[in-house]
Amino acid sequence: MMRNNLFINRLRIVTENGEIAYDEKFHKGVNIIRGDNSSGKSTITHFIFYVLGGSFNDFVPEARLCSQVIAEVEMNNATFTIRREIEKNTNDHISTQSPIYFFWGNMAESFNPPIDKGWQKFGYNTTDNRKSFSNVLFDNLGLPIVKGDNNITFHQILRLLYIDQDSPTSSLFYYEHFDSQLTRETVSDLLLGVYNEELYENKKRLVSAEKEIEGVKSEIKATNHFFSDPLSLSPNHILTFIENKEKEISLLQEEIVSIRNKEKEINYGEASKLSFQKLTDETISQRKNVLDLDKKINFLNNEIEDSSYFVEALNKKIKALQNSIQTREFLGNLPLDYCPECLTRMKANDNSSTCKLCKEPIDESFGVVQARRMELEIGFQINESQKLLELNRRDLLDLESKYVGELGKLHDLQKQVNAALVDVKSFNEEVVDQLNSQKGFIEGEILQYRTMLENAERHEKLIQKRDLLQKEIKYLYWFIDKTEKEQARLKEQINETIKQEGLYLLNNDLDRQDEFKNANDFIIDFSNNLVYLKSKNSDIQKVYQKFSASSNFYLKVAGRFAIFLASLAVDKMRYPRFVFADNMEDKGIEIKRAQNLQKLLIDRVSKYDTSSYQMIYTTSYITDELNNSNLVVGEYYTKENPSLKNIPK
Repeated sequence: MMRNNLFINRLRIVTENGEIAYDEKFHKGVNIIRGDNSSGKSTITHFIFYVLGGSFNDFVPEARLCSQVIAEVEMNNATFTIRREIEKNTNDHISTQSPIYFFWGNMAESFNPPIDKGWQKFGYNTTDNRKSFSNVLFDNLGLPIVKGDNNITFHQILRLLYIDQDSPTSSLFYYEHFDSQLTRETVSDLLLGVYNEELYENKKRLVSAEKEIEGVKSEIKATNHFFSDPLSLSPNHILTFIENKEKEISLLQEEIVSIRNKEKEINYGEASKLSFQKLTDETISQRKNVLDLDKKINFLNNEIEDSSYFVEALNKKIKALQNSIQTREFLGNLPLDYCPECLTRMKANDNSSTCKLCKEPIDESFGVVQARRMELEIGFQINESQKLLELNRRDLLDLESKYVGELGKLHDLQKQVNAALVDVKSFNEEVVDQLNSQKGFIEGEILQYRTMLENAERHEKLIQKRDLLQKEIKYLYWFIDKTEKEQARLKEQINETIKQEGLYLLNNDLDRQDEFKNANDFIIDFSNNLVYLKSKNSDIQKVYQKFSASSNFYLKVAGRFAIFLASLAVDKMRYPRFVFADNMEDKGIEIKRAQNLQKLLIDRVSKYDTSSYQMIYTTSYITDELNNSNLVVGEYYTKENPSLKNIPK
């Protein structure tokens, strides 16, 4: 499975006057934003949080004088640009639900977009006809969209990617006043890779299937109660009865004709003609109704077949797009060690962004962005086609039920026409009246039994539906049980990896907290928003509160970075291998301890390919070695030289 990744390639902040307040390029791997206190380092992380969809409006005064933030991002090898305006209302209050504008290309191209490409606006909320920006970000990151009552936005995802200064050390997640346990559990399951969309759909289907089968059983029970004789619910038995009654009518009709032939000459009366004509007109009209229904049924069958093929073709197209991206990634990594022209061994090219042969720049995201864009459009077509398909299927079911009844009426009318066609002569009134009375009574019986036949056929279909639902429910229970066991095993593996990464950071801390040096059971409780060390003699809350403020801060940061580090080791995690932290020092932590934490993290990620992750953090306690390394981003900021430039006075 593809490891999902998120990278910030470039960040630009624009003032209300249209001036550039900040414009820096970021790189894959470790990115360090450094400077003195109150120099604007935190403001940069606030803008990163905001442009990615975070609900944030507590900007410092300088930031409030900015009008927009633009970021070039890369998600799963697709590079695109997002822009979010800083919108204020009449009370100068900044909106936390501003839309995000998407441009499917790099930032430089977005400043002068081609005619066939432009910015697309996606709002905060999802509508029936329009995706939200969270939906688009989820799609590009390969995250399943959580359905149901618990609406998970990208803001909720960012709460485990962003380590801020303002959240209390007792809160594992980015702090919110209105925070639910269900939301935290869902976000953690989603990012750990435990959340299973098919499991959710099958659980939802199980609930509806069990309700449906109860309704079907109730209908079957009511029908059985109303028709006490089992034979009255047998379609074959009722059809046999109707056929026998029709034979009786035929015999009576033959007898009537026989009497007429013996008693009187053929006599075409005016009344007989009118009666026959009326039956003929009714039969023609009924036949037309049946033919119209048949045409509609054939048309709907063709429409359903076409729609099914169309949806199948669209699904194959999406699969082909995904395969083409993976194929391109695979073929793009094939080594070329010898020149294809002269067969001479080529010199090593350390610059991965240029061609080994011609040294021209390589656009890694060529074709990928277009594929992502087509994938979004095709997904919308599939959704609309499936709605139309379901509507046609319901219409077809209604028409087929109506067709059976109308066809029965046609047969009855045709028999009456045939009878009238034969019986056009005079006959003995007393005998014929008696025979006609018997015939009418039998025809009435046939009408009653045709009504019974409809009930019997419905009862039979209910039995079939009950059996199918029982089979489906049995499968759903099996699937849910199997998947939940697989989830439990995966969660155990991931939690163990997180535990080991957390213990590494605690055990290698400076000798400031004995419990950290000797820790052997590091626990992250997403549900209760805690990270703690387990103790046999203390409850969770007391264990957490007994540490110093700086150690509590260190413990929380260790927990958050442990999740990030685990994602580098476990491919099945959906955590996008991206973390950004505001201040690696807080709550009075000493310089040496903060610098040791930075060293531990940098050493820990150094064993992984830098192109597979991005870690951004701010610090005031940077070592000279790191300050002069290629890991830093931008200048060293001071109060006189802050991160935001050209701010209106």
